[in-house]
Amino acid sequence: MNKYQLLKNHIQQLIHQNNTTNILFIRHGQTNQNLSNTICGWTDSRLTIRGREQSNQLLQALLPFREQFKGIYTSDLKRAKETAQISLGFPHDNYIIQDIRLRELNFGKHENIAYSMLDQETKDTIFTLQYQAPGGESWVQACERAMQLVKEKCNQNGTYLMFSHGGLICTITYYLGLQNSIGNCSCVGLEYDKEKNEMKQIQFKWEMPQEDSELEI
Repeated sequence: MNKYQLLKNHIQQLIHQNNTTNILFIRHGQTNQNLSNTICGWTDSRLTIRGREQSNQLLQALLPFREQFKGIYTSDLKRAKETAQISLGFPHDNYIIQDIRLRELNFGKHENIAYSMLDQETKDTIFTLQYQAPGGESWVQACERAMQLVKEKCNQNGTYLMFSHGGLICTITYYLGLQNSIGNCSCVGLEYDKEKNEMKQIQFKWEMPQEDSELEI
């Protein structure tokens, strides 16, 4: 079984759970900032050619279920919107709902800085809950705004689809044990507890296959 068929199976199982509320989070495809390891945050970058290819590869797993999602939401930043549009076969504009609350962390003064250029203290804390972006947000604040959206929109049993960003998704999965950002165009399926307004468990994690040039040596 190839990895895309496996993802399709995961999504099918998620959607067929009629007595639970589930959320399928997808990280946007590759951007130039990802390639250069530059902090992007709220900067409105676009996908690379590879990012569009990744998004198109998701089409085979997502399109069969497009009409079965209770709602489809995306960050309003271009890289997330493009990923959503391509991977869902360019549906009508009002089919995918944009929401600022699905944006990446606002990194404030650290945006557009290469990670390698940060001072050591920032490098040591930037991926911890103690980090507070200068002129921006903390990870906890980013998580809270995303969960406001979830509480507001995910009020029925079924599966909701959300396109967002690596850091933002990680803030939501952090307390469930997934504390590292998923890769570009990778997915994680979560069960949501409507009564407690919190994620209950990770249903699955799926990583987008990498090309040979992307593999770490």
